[in-house]
Amino acid sequence: MRKILLLTIVGLVVVVAGIAAVSAFEAWVINVTARIENALYVHPESQNFGTMFPQEKAIRSFFVTTSQSFSETDQRRVLNIDYVIKQKPKPKNPADAEWCYNNLPQDPYTPQDPGWIAYLAKCYPVLCYYLSKLPDNFPPPGNDGSLAAYHPLNAVVAGKINKDIDPADQWIIDLDVPCFKGECAQDWTHQGYEPPAEYDGMTFGCDIWVEVTNIY
Repeated sequence: MRKILLLTIVGLVVVVAGIAAVSAFEAWVINVTARIENALYVHPESQNFGTMFPQEKAIRSFFVTTSQSFSETDQRRVLNIDYVIKQKPKPKNPADAEWCYNNLPQDPYTPQDPGWIAYLAKCYPVLCYYLSKLPDNFPPPGNDGSLAAYHPLNAVVAGKINKDIDPADQWIIDLDVPCFKGECAQDWTHQGYEPPAEYDGMTFGCDIWVEVTNIY
């Protein structure tokens, strides 16, 4: 009885192994590929206001439209792009971008503060507060947001592109130059946004980010 049971187990193992060996003789390969491209094209990649003076104003602009692939006439699967415009502190060296984003001191500026000393060694004083993002809203439907100068660093404005009726947006960047703390005229109306007097003569900077949030 023991011999019969042992032979049955051995025989079962041989059968299972045989099935596995037969399966390996046939295989099917499904080739899967996808071409991934950006949906938006933004121009220009940089803007330089040059030397500015307190309470002076200057205007620049940038252009947002669909990428070449998105705008192809036979591409009808997706027609709309929702996006947002964000702003972040500008690093002096692009390699320090993440550091500048995460280490902007929250305490008021003082020249002796080690946090501010380290920050200004790697990052420009923040220009973002003073930059408007104003849409052209032409042609209709006027479906873009608006953000005037003098706003928090984390302020966001939304835009939308439709391939058929609104294929491009022209955004106006209006730099409304602040006065330095303690040096403002009596008609100054943006209290709390004055940069320290020690920033006089420094180059300010801001990184403007255009981020796609939805494609449909």
